[in-house]
Amino acid sequence: MGFRDRMAKSGGSKSLGKRHNQGTKSTGGGRFPTIFNKDKVPEGVEFWKCKEGEHIVDIIPFEAGPDMPFDERLQPVTEEGNLDYVLDLFVHTNVGEMLKPYVCPHENFGEPCPICEFMKANKLDKDDWKNLVAKHRVVYFLWVHDNREEERKGIQIHEASHFFMEANIEAIAKLPKGGGFVKFSDPDSGRSLAWTRKGASMTNTTHLGHRLVERDSPIPNKILDLTFPLDSIVNMHPDYAEIEKEFRGTLKKMKLLDEPDGPGDAEDNPWADDESTDIDDSGFGDDKEEDTPTPPKRKRPADRTKPSGSDGTTVKRKRRKR
Repeated sequence: MGFRDRMAKSGGSKSLGKRHNQGTKSTGGGRFPTIFNKDKVPEGVEFWKCKEGEHIVDIIPFEAGPDMPFDERLQPVTEEGNLDYVLDLFVHTNVGEMLKPYVCPHENFGEPCPICEFMKANKLDKDDWKNLVAKHRVVYFLWVHDNREEERKGIQIHEASHFFMEANIEAIAKLPKGGGFVKFSDPDSGRSLAWTRKGASMTNTTHLGHRLVERDSPIPNKILDLTFPLDSIVNMHPDYAEIEKEFRGTLKKMKLLDEPDGPGDAEDNPWADDESTDIDDSGFGDDKEEDTPTPPKRKRPADRTKPSGSDGTTVKRKRRKR
């Protein structure tokens, strides 16, 4: 069964329209550590890097799998089998000696997270808080039209900060007077997204001029049929013990293990570990700090079940079986 056939079975454009109106949470290749299980990525599907210059892409929708993140009611933002256009995550970055990223168990699924527990239990200054807090990341399927070579690659996976991508998309897709959002990812009636990136370094870059552009034609089936659940290729449920072990190296580097006003005395501190190794606390991706919320109050994921759009319908979500 092709993508359009499955799309019709799941409610078609109406189903996708609900997802566009919900918005995203409000309150991120090679041998580098990553949230992706790259051995699960189908052969031929590449990861796209946004380079300096002008870009035009189509955001391609996909069928949600069983591991989509939860909203603040602890229900999947999109039920398995329904359509979505973005995998919206909070990710702890640069954790431990190997600077690993971890999908945050607490922010995404309401489950225990050793990093969030430490932050809640200790009074941190602004810089330390920003280093530890989970960063807002988004993942898309893109069909890139920058040139013929990129087009021939078909769908590509793009992971970026919410600040540089989704926040800008939401702003230009929002219709006036409570009219909902433009269904830009609809394969038949959607629009392309264009913008410009200026600056190539991690610390000096900006993405600007986001706009929706009329498509010349609908998305062809050969592109749609390449998609798969994006949550199926991400390590959505990292092991608590692994995060905790790696996090001790982070704390030693930040010199937070023995602070009397933070984690307490060493003998009473469950995070103390003499075998922890110093790390290079460098950035994550090309936009490390741009999407970091301002402490001390972090915005929580938005209520995605509220009525939205011109018809005022409410999207009901079932609790995921655990």
